[in-house]
Amino acid sequence: MPKANQNTPQPKPWYKELWGCLVYLVIILAIIIYAYVSDAMEKKARANRPAPRSYEEIFTPEEAERMGIGGRIDGFDERKIDPEKAARNVREFIKNGGNADPAGDAIQEGDYHDLLDQNGGPEGF
Repeated sequence: MPKANQNTPQPKPWYKELWGCLVYLVIILAIIIYAYVSDAMEKKARANRPAPRSYEEIFTPEEAERMGIGGRIDGFDERKIDPEKAARNVREFIKNGGNADPAGDAIQEGDYHDLLDQNGGPEGF
């Protein structure tokens, strides 16, 4: 009597293949449910967030005037700027040296070791 070839793969029963598909289906459903719930929680948190406040609600008019605040702090400033005044301010800025800083220039032109000596050594900085 010849022996059956034991090296040939035997087909899996139908219920073992079904369990694998069900496991994958459950994993995919869990990912979809998690994404939906986290998105809903984020939308709810965004809806409960307070609206940004304008500077009128935060500062008194005197404080805002003293600090030079106008328009909204957190949004687009809707003030109208006079082009002639803006051009004059730019010309004055350039005439006065732009971003020139005399103290910064003096430090840049100075000797590093002299500055250290003046300030008490490296610990003085």
